[in-house]
Amino acid sequence: MYCLRFAIFLSILSLLLLGNYPINALNPVTNYPIKLTQRPNLTTYVKVLDFNSLVMQITEKDFKFRGLLKRNESQEFIGSNGQFRVVLNPYDGHVMVFNAATGAELYNYNIDPVSGVGEDPTTMCDPTTETC
Repeated sequence: MYCLRFAIFLSILSLLLLGNYPINALNPVTNYPIKLTQRPNLTTYVKVLDFNSLVMQITEKDFKFRGLLKRNESQEFIGSNGQFRVVLNPYDGHVMVFNAATGAELYNYNIDPVSGVGEDPTTMCDPTTETC
């Protein structure tokens, strides 16, 4: 009888102690959230070519990307220059840059939404020659 009470006591005590442990202490895999930050030293240019194509240029010191982005099945545009892969959601301005060989994320930031996506480029203004 004493052994049964002691076993029940140990079971309850272990459940109480386990309840006070943080979840990550029991889980060997730790997740680190991705932080979206505006990178002040990144310069990003986007030009609408047609309904399904954008030209994008990103520069920061030694990092340079210039390439054609094509619309995929969703609202995102994806392009690669062989070295880097860029994903852009022009409607909210979310940009992600990956190393094409390893898949490692290099940049994850937001720009202003791209106006003119889905417009006929012949009706769009050119900001270099006129005010839009």
